[in-house]
Amino acid sequence: MNRKIFELALDKTRSSDWEYFEELCSSFLASDFPELRTMASSSGDGGRDSELYSPDGVTHIATQYSVSADWDGKVTRTIKRLAENFNDIKVLIYLTNKSIGAKGDKLKQTCLNSGISLDIRDKNWFLERYEQDDTKHGAAEKIINIIAMPILEGESIIEKARPSLTSLESKAALIYLGLQWEDEKTDKGLTKIVFESLVRAALRNTHNDSRIKKSAIYEKIFQYTPSTVADDVKKNVDSALTRLTKKIISYWPTTDEYCLKHDEVLRLKTRLAEMEINENEFFSQVENLVRNEREDSDHIEEGLVSEIATRICRIVDTYMIKSGEAFATSVVNDIVAIADPNLLKNSIFQDINLFSSTSSYMPHLPDIALNVVSRILASDKPSIRAHLKKIADTYTLYSFLQETADVQKISKKIFGHGKIWLDTTIILPLLSEVFKSGEAEKKYSKTISALIKSGIELRVTDGVISEIMQHILICETCSKRATNQWEGRIPYLYYNYIEQGYDPSKFSSMIEVFHGKNRPEDDIEDYLKRNFSISLESLSHAVTNVDEGVRYAVERLWHDAHSNRRKDSGNGDNVVTEALVRHDVESYLGIIGLRKVEEISDLGYKHWWLTIDSVAWKIRDSLKNELPRPPSSPLMSLDFLSSAMSFGPSRDKIDRSSEQQLPLFLEADAMEYMPRELIEIANKVRLENNNLPEHIVRRKVRDACDDMKRRYGRVTKAAGEYSDKHSQLPDCAYPNLGGRSAKVSL
Repeated sequence: MNRKIFELALDKTRSSDWEYFEELCSSFLASDFPELRTMASSSGDGGRDSELYSPDGVTHIATQYSVSADWDGKVTRTIKRLAENFNDIKVLIYLTNKSIGAKGDKLKQTCLNSGISLDIRDKNWFLERYEQDDTKHGAAEKIINIIAMPILEGESIIEKARPSLTSLESKAALIYLGLQWEDEKTDKGLTKIVFESLVRAALRNTHNDSRIKKSAIYEKIFQYTPSTVADDVKKNVDSALTRLTKKIISYWPTTDEYCLKHDEVLRLKTRLAEMEINENEFFSQVENLVRNEREDSDHIEEGLVSEIATRICRIVDTYMIKSGEAFATSVVNDIVAIADPNLLKNSIFQDINLFSSTSSYMPHLPDIALNVVSRILASDKPSIRAHLKKIADTYTLYSFLQETADVQKISKKIFGHGKIWLDTTIILPLLSEVFKSGEAEKKYSKTISALIKSGIELRVTDGVISEIMQHILICETCSKRATNQWEGRIPYLYYNYIEQGYDPSKFSSMIEVFHGKNRPEDDIEDYLKRNFSISLESLSHAVTNVDEGVRYAVERLWHDAHSNRRKDSGNGDNVVTEALVRHDVESYLGIIGLRKVEEISDLGYKHWWLTIDSVAWKIRDSLKNELPRPPSSPLMSLDFLSSAMSFGPSRDKIDRSSEQQLPLFLEADAMEYMPRELIEIANKVRLENNNLPEHIVRRKVRDACDDMKRRYGRVTKAAGEYSDKHSQLPDCAYPNLGGRSAKVSL
């Protein structure tokens, strides 16, 4: 018997299954307490389902079995009934299929104050003991057969999964792709993984007494693959069947029929149970985030939390499949695409349009959903990140399958080695992670580490070092001024420092981790090399390799862009503007110059410039319109790079567990709009708690900042006003770095 399937049985036990649950509880207790007596009867049980026999005839220990989600209220009501009917009850053993754990500590104390000791035995108590003896094992097996097996042998799990897809077969294909993607080694060919998964999906309901012909397998898989590649699909299905026959598939040559072997059927049921449990846990996390929104919204009633959470999960699913489709399309068309800044909002609006409701929260759903989904995508919880990564990867594989049957061949087009130059918009978030205590929060560091493992060399130019140094100096200046004395937005590094709860007066000493006083730029270069294997390498020599017409156009476009930025910010320092133009032009043209000696497809170049500066991408588009033969774009986007590490030629250099923890959608959470209000709140909280230990003050500041950021309306409105003024989504990086800013949108 499998633990995960037993866990699924417990999770799926509902109030209508109370008799089965009571039998399970009685069996688990009976082997430990032979004196247990069942008290349930048609005339009532007085508040207890069973009690322990006492020779003196007085009941001291009672038990309660419950599948109620409101366990707190259930226990409180039981304690009250026991007090009314049994004055001598000293202990209540409460058995439930819910996970309670430490959440029950407060309730235990409340019961103790009422004179009764509460012993909570929750889902984990059952899971830890089902193999202790034959009685417990038999009881667990019985509830598995009654509750879990009908679910696993039916299609209900598949039908409700992945709401962005409509047909049952396509849903099954995606689920089995996800299961196999988790199980396979990263050095296995993508085409093999895909078609072995699809064969399993097609055979999911088969066994020795229920077999299907090869033609039926073809038909199932044809339902979600392009008709133009039918012959290739057949060839790959045949290869998968050959590899899997005898290992996990049984074959009858005389009738040309197939079915899954018994062990594989059990394995897949276990994996489906695990998947369903993970889906339920993810849904619970979403519900918690929705409840957090209730603190700042009068439009979310408790009874609507699950309904809103269901919408949020559906929106996430839509966002995932559209992101996967965008990456697959980019690879097929040999281009690197930047994430659509409106994709999340469009997914929200699509859900509102397709699933209308008269509930009071609907007018506020865009803000609620944008806030909650952003927090989900930016979560540092490993379980959420692994869950989202699996969904994103499987949607990407599925999207590849819509384009071609040879997924492995198309993935080889993605660059697998070479050099990437990092822009200031990448280095600053990387540096800001020094202020974060948890490793799970350090998303940029994890990405850089994965790049190094995959064999890619990382570089920066002198210009980036100079910009970082200038930004740190501005942060120091800001840290020494009162908030009302500072004009413009809060500089990025200082904002992140304050957000983590640190003392503003100690910022200057904190940044000594980056550089000293005598040779600061050399120190920053050394810091990047030592901590991230990022080396300094100039691109100025390569600029001369670029045609004069292209050089002129790029220089003019960058000059106009920076001049407009500084004009909007009210800062017209020509020296700073020229320096920023020079730095960006060197990076843009330098990569193009290095590529002069490369003869390869657009997607497979060895040299790239990684940036999230929106202007760089606008210049790319402008060059396509201006020049009759524009050069291939040197730009690499973060979201594309993350997917490339999972599917490109270097994927075998990153193990599956590390790959699953790679950050998702970095551009969605890289740099938020940085309101001055957050600094004011941080300073106020620090002042009000200055008598407490520093670690507690930091925690209170972080909590206050999180609470403020949940008040999305004001922040979103402010960002939107800025967006309207500048004809783009919120610029969110370094407004005080010589007017330089990078647009990162949710």
